[in-house]
Amino acid sequence: MSNGLSIPNWSGRRATKALEHIKATGRRNNTPCCICNQPIDYNLPSTDPNGCSLQHLKSRALYPQLTWDPANWAPAHLHCNQTEGKEATVGIGTTSRKW
Repeated sequence: MSNGLSIPNWSGRRATKALEHIKATGRRNNTPCCICNQPIDYNLPSTDPNGCSLQHLKSRALYPQLTWDPANWAPAHLHCNQTEGKEATVGIGTTSRKW
């Protein structure tokens, strides 16, 4: 699905600083994975499947303008993040009530 907007690259110093920010915040608040809701071992390297990665709550493919917005970031296990896919949007559109 294309919305006509280009997706900013997620790399370089800016991405590294964003990951450091989300890891520090997650460690301080003991935040679980935003996808599976299980604890994250923030001491593992980010390259470890169980390590912390930065998940965009609203996908970069659908909302490229939110790529660098810290309010759109949450900690996730690397494996969960990679499994989620590029166009998934975590928790968006899910209601708490059954109709």
